[in-house]
This record gives sequence, structure tokens and C-alpha cells, in this order.
Amino acid sequence: MSYKIKSNKKIDNNKAKLELEVSNSYYKKQIGNAYKEIAKKANIPGFRKGKIPHQVIDSNFGKPYVLQEAASRSISELYPEIIDETGYKPIDYPKINITLMEEDKSLGFEAEIELEPEIRLPKYRGIKVNASPAGVSDEELQQQIDNIRKNYATLEPVEDDKVATEGDFVTIDFNGKIEGKEFEGGSAQDYSLELGSKTLFPEFETSIAGMKKGEKKQISLLLPENIEKRDITGKKADFDILVKEIKKRVLPELDKEFIKNLGEYEEVEDFTSEFRQRLEEQKKGQRQSQVIGQIIDHIAKNMKDEIPAPMVESRVGRIESEVNEGLSKQKMSKQNYMNALNITEEKFNSEIRERAEREVKEYLIFAALEKSEASNIKATAEEIAKEKEDVLSRYNKDEEKKKISEYFEKPEAEIQISETVRRKKLLSQLERNVKVIEEAPKADKIDDKKKIWTPEEEKAKKEKETLWTPDSKEPKNEDKIEDDDKNE
Repeated sequence: MSYKIKSNKKIDNNKAKLELEVSNSYYKKQIGNAYKEIAKKANIPGFRKGKIPHQVIDSNFGKPYVLQEAASRSISELYPEIIDETGYKPIDYPKINITLMEEDKSLGFEAEIELEPEIRLPKYRGIKVNASPAGVSDEELQQQIDNIRKNYATLEPVEDDKVATEGDFVTIDFNGKIEGKEFEGGSAQDYSLELGSKTLFPEFETSIAGMKKGEKKQISLLLPENIEKRDITGKKADFDILVKEIKKRVLPELDKEFIKNLGEYEEVEDFTSEFRQRLEEQKKGQRQSQVIGQIIDHIAKNMKDEIPAPMVESRVGRIESEVNEGLSKQKMSKQNYMNALNITEEKFNSEIRERAEREVKEYLIFAALEKSEASNIKATAEEIAKEKEDVLSRYNKDEEKKKISEYFEKPEAEIQISETVRRKKLLSQLERNVKVIEEAPKADKIDDKKKIWTPEEEKAKKEKETLWTPDSKEPKNEDKIEDDDKNE
């Protein structure tokens, strides 16, 4: 054995002290390596680099220097193995104190290690949290099906005597002036606009509703505050508008022919049944996210433990690297990025630190929850097998299935799948630990197509899905600083 742990003591919640001994044979080997390394780098008159005798090195650098170099090499190489044996999770470099350093004896040293703390969870079981229902009503199902049909809709001209209404597409000419003078962005020809889309000012779009093809109108409105040209915000603008064409959106019928665009479905009922199931799964996931988010917020607000500074600094460094890498890919400078967000460097750095503190806190909370629920979230062989089957079912090609199956044979895959099962069981257990008060979803949430699964997205989703790994316990956002984070 290269080393021996003579004592292992926990000093407090997040510190440990080890007393260690490195065998003399291992230490002597590192002394030899130290001499070789010094000989390669030293500039000593009369001797070629790499060919300097030990006694010459001793006389020029001193024997203690060589022994210290050998000690440093020994500790650096053995430290990872020592940490694996202890099972500790260090969050910073250890403080080393060498207690014995002689050429013909074992190397002795002490290591004081700052550890990832085990936070004390405040009472959270039984708290009340709000969440939307997981079920999908017939109205929601129809609304989401209609959203899909809109993607395949055609635009057809309305009769000349029909007026434009919300949802219609109009082609217009408009000319805007402020105090009789045209202004940049205030005029356009053959401009296509969906009424109600809020592409232009709400008052502008509302004024067009009720107009017919060929009709002209003059309107006046105050320019809003959220436009790019700050010098004209709040000013009165006069517009001349001409409606040149009105078209309505015509949705395709939901029939056998149409559902061929969405997958291999025999009957319309097959599609609607699977679509409802998908929506229910997604709403269940959204509901769970709402519940878990409120549990984490409750614990974070009521926990008493301090978050170790080294963990925050480490996370700050990672986020900064991720942001810089993202900016580099977009070929954008940090200064231009801050200008686009309209924030100072001080605000930029403050947001990174706030995010780092939040993510470290969430990571430690999840670690504590996993420990407290350990007996309830063990992954059984049956659950691991089912998770593998679920993963495989997301792939259609035999070649893809073969690759995944081969990967499942590796030990690391078994660990990852087990962790996936444990995390899923933990989230379900946390849901059961609290009282969920259901709230009706807001209309805009139901309408949000970006958050609802659709058949067209399935292929892209499969390509992006990866196995959950232990690293993903620590929340990530690789690409940018989110101004309105909740947050997985």
C-alpha cells in the first residue's frame, strides 16, 4: 500500500482532518523523480540539463528542497485516491501540514479538508403549494389540435364586403408622421399583418379591425415607451392607412389525410388519443415542476446553514466560462452583450453571483433531500429495467437501438440509469410530502404552443434526449444569464 490513513476525524459539519503516512518506498521513488525534474530545468555551470548529479543538486538547492518537491509530488498523486477511500466531497484545496519528511523514513502529513456540507432541512412536509391540474380537458385538447392545424392552414381572400376581424391577415400601406414629418419605421408598403398578433402597436391593430378591402383611415396615437427609438416615445403620431387585401386563415379538416402529416396513425382517434396522453404527461411534468419549485423555495428561505464560499466561487467561475464560451460561439464581445441587455458590468457580475449562490443552494438542498428520502427512493432491478425499456422506446432505428443497448451493458450506464430512477422517485416522493392546492391554468398558459408537445417536435426531442447523470444534480444554464429565472 502506497499510503495509510492513520486517523480520520470530522472537525465539524463541513471539515475533516486526516493524518496520513506515505510508505518510504513510494516516497523514495518520488525523491528520484524530483531529482530528475530538477536536473531537467536547473541551469548549473559545467553541467548539461538532465545530467546533473544528485550531490550537485543538493549543494546548489539543498536537500530539504528536494525532499519538499518529492513530498509535494507524493501528496498530489495520492490525494485523489485518498479522497476516494474516505468518500468525502471536498469543495476546496486541502490545507497540508507535513509532519515527517526524511529520506529514509515514511512521509508523514496532515490534511485539513473543507467538505461539501450536509445542510439541515427545515420542516417542509405538509406545507401547502399551488399547482395547475395535470388533467387535460376536451377544450384544451381541441385548442392544441387547432394550434397544430394552424401550422397547415391556408390563407384565402374574404369577400369584398367583409370587414377585417381579429385573426385575419391584412395587407396594408401606412404612412406615419410626427408633427407633419415622416419618421423612421413609421411607413411601409404592402405590409402583411395578422390582426391580434401584437406585431405592431395594439391601438394601431385595433383601428384596422372593422375596415374593408380598399378602405382608408386616418388615426392618431401616442407612441409607446417600449420602442427602440427613444427620442420619439410618448409623442403623438398620425397615420394614413389603406387596407389593400384581407385574408382569412382556413384550417384543414382533421381527417385521415391530414393526420398523415403527423405520424403513422391509422385513424383520427389514434392520433387524438396519443396526443391527449402526451399533453397529460407534459402537464403532469409542469405540475411537478411547480410543486418542486415551491418546496425548494420554502427550504431555501428557511434553512439556517451558510453556503460555503468556495462552492459559490467555483460555480461563479464555471458560469463565467460558460457565458464566455457562449459569447465566443456567437462571435459577440462581453461588452456588446452587456449593451444589448442594457446592464453595467457591476450588474452583470452581480447577476452571475446571485445565480451561482442560488444554484449551489439548490444543489445542496437536493443532496439533503436525497439523503433524507434514501429509504424511499432506492432503484430496484425492475425499475432500472423498465427505465432502459423506456429509453429504447424513444428510438425507431435498429442501429440507434443497438448502440443504446450496447451502452447499457457498461457499468457507468447502470449507475446513470439508477440515478435517473432515484431522481424520478425523489420528485414523486416530494410531491406526496406536501398538500397540493390545484389552481385553474391561465388562458395564456394553455395557449403557449412552445410549451406543449406536438408531433412535429418528436423527432427533434428524441435527438436531444440524454441520460440523466449525477453532474446534472447541479442546475445548469449553459448559454446565458437568465433575467427572469425561476428555475431543473
